[in-house]
Amino acid sequence: MRQGFNTVLCTNYESAMGVLGQSQISLFLGDIFMPGMGGIEGIRKIRDNFPDTVIVAMSGGWAGMSAENTISAAKKIGADACLEKPFTIKDIEKTLKDLVAP
Repeated sequence: MRQGFNTVLCTNYESAMGVLGQSQISLFLGDIFMPGMGGIEGIRKIRDNFPDTVIVAMSGGWAGMSAENTISAAKKIGADACLEKPFTIKDIEKTLKDLVAP
């Protein structure tokens, strides 16, 4: 189901930084644990370099670190919203609509 969002897919924070630098991206949705640069560092860099970009972080935790702790860290460094895995499509839709409502 289309929700009216144009999307760009990146497989890591390094490529996301390149896209953010070349395009008008209003919202970034990213997992905290991805290959390459970690999500905490990635979120901090996005916040520092693209302060107007809305950031939504998601996590289910990893290697003994709970989703709650990783989500808390993401909020502290600048994520505008967070989704704890598992979540539903409706959870994503609500979060995105709440953040980018006209």
